[in-house]
Amino acid sequence: QRRVHGIMERTKQKYMMKTLSGHFDMERDIIADFNPNEEIFIRDLKGLRRKILAMRADGKEMLNVLTDFDCTLTKKTHNNEKADHSFNAMEKEEIMGKEFVDACVEARAKYLPIEIDVNITKEEKDKHMADWCGNTQNLLKELKPTKNEIRRAVSISRLYLRNGCFELLKLLSACDLKLHVVSAGIKAVVAETFHILQMQRGLQLDGTLVYCMTPEVFDPEQGNALVDFGEPTVLSTNKHLCIDHEKFPDIREGSNAVLMGDLIEDLLIVKNLKLKQVIGIGFLNAPAEHDSEVLQRFMENYDIVIVHDGNLTHAVQLVKSIIGAELDADYVERNRTAQKLSLIHICRCRRLLTCRSRWSPYH
Repeated sequence: QRRVHGIMERTKQKYMMKTLSGHFDMERDIIADFNPNEEIFIRDLKGLRRKILAMRADGKEMLNVLTDFDCTLTKKTHNNEKADHSFNAMEKEEIMGKEFVDACVEARAKYLPIEIDVNITKEEKDKHMADWCGNTQNLLKELKPTKNEIRRAVSISRLYLRNGCFELLKLLSACDLKLHVVSAGIKAVVAETFHILQMQRGLQLDGTLVYCMTPEVFDPEQGNALVDFGEPTVLSTNKHLCIDHEKFPDIREGSNAVLMGDLIEDLLIVKNLKLKQVIGIGFLNAPAEHDSEVLQRFMENYDIVIVHDGNLTHAVQLVKSIIGAELDADYVERNRTAQKLSLIHICRCRRLLTCRSRWSPYH
């Protein structure tokens, strides 16, 4: 009876909503403001420079950019409040109903601490992530949200792309380079987010974005409703299963990559790729001083770690440096002041000695 009541309420809300065949307009900017509180930690400054020079010598045609989506391209917080990711962007009662939202909130409270725990074995984490993903997919298949409802959900969500995302995509598009988005998120939500960015910024991304995600099946006879999911099922812990040289021949063997993620497991994205050099940028969205054990693990795995829910600015300048383009003047000026004070600060993160820098290593 509760299920029938929920479906009736949702049907009623459908007809109360204004029906649109296109995308929904958004008053808010999909790009977040610049975050001045970010900090950048560099594991090995000299080693990073060697990688950059080697990748520059190979040429831009040998460069690939691969990234996670949720909490990597998107913000974890906005204006001191939690921001949405591709899954909870759908958790809108006026669209999906209270029963769906409650079930998602309950599942996230159970599984999210497991996902971000750096001490749980991969095998154990795989099992929990598969359960989480399967439960969410079953809920979505039961409710069958239409493309218009997904667009509406994104338009009223608190999903924000990091500052610098537009500049990164613009740069890649101008250089005829692709951005491979390897994500366990909802593909339709991710695609709608980038569509909004294109509409707000007048940016054409045809051929720039490549989605390596769980396929979704929409039925046009049911109003373009989401009715099923294909294979492979991409989890936060098995992203390497959806990307290799055979599936994506544009990623050449022996080429180089810039890889971005917010979990240690995101580094597994390149597991099945035969690459020459990889520069990893990790987004540790919690304050570093409050999570030194996690920071240590990130520093052991990523070349660059950006904390305090930072910007994509450093990624943009890194790509520019690799392809031999001139760095942004405001970026150079902003970081020159820090160089005058102190070139490199050495700090100890527990037992790990790291380079902590407020300036750019890409000059």
